[in-house]
Amino acid sequence: MFANVTAVLGVEIFFVLSGFLVGGMLFEQFKSETPWQTLLPSFWSRRWIRTLPNYYLFLGLNIFIFRHSGLPPLAPYFAFLQNFASPVPAFFSESWSLAIEELFYFFFPLVVMAFGRARGRSTRAFLAAGAFVFLLSLATRIGAVILFEPPMEAGIRKVAIFRFDAIMAGVFAYVALKWIRPGHRPALLIAGLAILAFSVAILTRPQAELDHSFFARTLLFNVVHLSIAMLVVWGFGRVDLPAMAGGGVTALSKWSYSLYLVNWPVIIVIHSCWRLEPGIGLATAVSAALYGGICLVLAAGLYRYFERPILGWRDRRILATA
Repeated sequence: MFANVTAVLGVEIFFVLSGFLVGGMLFEQFKSETPWQTLLPSFWSRRWIRTLPNYYLFLGLNIFIFRHSGLPPLAPYFAFLQNFASPVPAFFSESWSLAIEELFYFFFPLVVMAFGRARGRSTRAFLAAGAFVFLLSLATRIGAVILFEPPMEAGIRKVAIFRFDAIMAGVFAYVALKWIRPGHRPALLIAGLAILAFSVAILTRPQAELDHSFFARTLLFNVVHLSIAMLVVWGFGRVDLPAMAGGGVTALSKWSYSLYLVNWPVIIVIHSCWRLEPGIGLATAVSAALYGGICLVLAAGLYRYFERPILGWRDRRILATA
C-alpha cells in the first residue's frame, strides 16, 4: 500500500513541477510579446529536442525486447497517442505519463495563442486559457466516470484527456507565486500539509473502494495537486542545501528523464536472469540494490553521452538563431 501511494504521489508531484517549470517558461514568453510565429516553434523545438530522442531510443529498445511477445499497434506510440482516450497497453506502459506531458505541451500553447489573440497578451488571457484547459479536462473526467464507470488507475489516472488539469495546477502555481506575499507562506505550508495528509488517507484505502468512489476518480486528483502546488509555492527559493547534497540533487535531476525510461527494461532483464521467490528477504534486498545501481549508472551514462550532446546542440542552435 505504501509503495502504491508513493508511486501515485511521485507522478502527481512530477506533473505539478513540470507545469510550474515548463509552463512558467511559456508564461514568460507569452508576456514578453514574442511573435507567435517565433514563440511556438521555439517552445515546441526546445521541448521536443529535450524529450523525443531518448523516448524514441527506448521505444525502439522496448520493441526489440518484446518483439517475440506480441506487439500492439505501434503507430500511436510515435505520436504519444497510446493512452490519449483509453488505457495504455501493457507494452511500454511506463510511457503513459510522458504521453500526457507531450500532449499537454502541444495543446496548451495553441489554446494560449487563441485566447491571446482574442483578448490580448495579458495575464488574465493566459489564466483564462488555463482555466479552459483545466475545466475541459475535469469535465471529461467527471463525464467518463458518470457514463462509463472506469477504474481509477488504468481508466482515469493514466488516460491523457482526463489529466491535463494536473500539469495546469503547476502552471497556476507559477502565476500565483508572483502574488503571494512572504507573510502568507506559513499558511501555505500548514494548509498544504493538511490537505496532503487528507489525500494520503484516502489513497491508502483499498483499490477496489477507490475504483468505485466518485470523489477518488474525479476531485481527489485536484485536491492532491492543490496540496503540492501550495508546498511548491511555499518552498520556492527557501531550500538551501549543502554543496555536496546540492550537487547530488542536481545530478539526479539531470539523470531523472533517463531514469524514468530505463527502469522498466532493467527490471525485465534482472527478473529474466534472477527468479525471486516470495518471502526471500535477502534476495529481494540484493535485487533492489542491484536494480537501483544499474539504473543510476545507465541513466548517468545516457545523460553524459546521449542527452547532453543533443541538448548542447540545441542550445548552440538557439543561440545561433537568436
